[in-house]
Amino acid sequence: MSVSINDIKKAIRITQNNKYRIVNSYNHPGGLVDISMLDLPTIIIGDLHGSIENLNAIMNDDNNIEKIKNNEIYLIILGDGMHNDQTGEMLEMATSLEVLERLIELICELKDNIIYIKGNHDSFDERITKSGIRQGYEFKKFLIENKGDEFLEIVDEFFESLPQFVIGSGFVVTHAGPTRRGATRKELIDIEDNEDYISQLMWNRVHEFRGNPSMKEYGSDDIRKMLLKLNLPEDTYFIVGHNPLWKTGNKTGIWHDVTGIKNHIIIISNKQTNGPYLLITNGEVKDKFAVSEEKGSYYGW
Repeated sequence: MSVSINDIKKAIRITQNNKYRIVNSYNHPGGLVDISMLDLPTIIIGDLHGSIENLNAIMNDDNNIEKIKNNEIYLIILGDGMHNDQTGEMLEMATSLEVLERLIELICELKDNIIYIKGNHDSFDERITKSGIRQGYEFKKFLIENKGDEFLEIVDEFFESLPQFVIGSGFVVTHAGPTRRGATRKELIDIEDNEDYISQLMWNRVHEFRGNPSMKEYGSDDIRKMLLKLNLPEDTYFIVGHNPLWKTGNKTGIWHDVTGIKNHIIIISNKQTNGPYLLITNGEVKDKFAVSEEKGSYYGW
């Protein structure tokens, strides 16, 4: 698998001009994608973190790839395709490149039928670290060494082209969580005006009742206010990735009604999982798993 610079440029054009992405006040591609009018089942894949095996398994499971091509299913990926997050493997960057190139292929192939949301690891920012490893910097260095400076620059443009929020029929999706106290449609569409909102949608974590919430945490009230400002029902599914809750004892990669918040779902599809994804049909959410073999040990936080 190898994509060209022209392939990435094509993926950028498709992403920016997706027919469900709303143009902002400056006639730029906005931060919001609205597919609520679609009468289609929707697949949602969580953070992959270099799991090319899970991405391919999900695409092949139940003939999903052909159904997406045939406009029978819509596909949303929650971001963070890059940066292996397993203990002892966080300097490994080859699988990040594999996932990146497969994502480019899928966008070029599926066009308007796929949305890849920007996650905090979809960046070369040197502040992106895990277990003390600067994964943004390490991936940048890996691409320069293996693909060259021009390839790196175009990938950076691809990352910057990605939207931040999706409204579907009965659900909403973003990478990390709601903005504190919520945001309106216009604020999401014009999100390039608000670096704080961009950061919150990529970095916020659910408050797990460890005392007073920090400014980087959200709770049920923030989700309620977000849905209210978007004029959506309180029972709308609020689906994110970013914050796996392994310490709860649930190792599937899918957590429902997170911390007691009704219809709040976190999904992670990384290397230690069995390729979990969500299938939403007529307002009902079904957990699906594309990989059957038992996985190894889990990392901790």
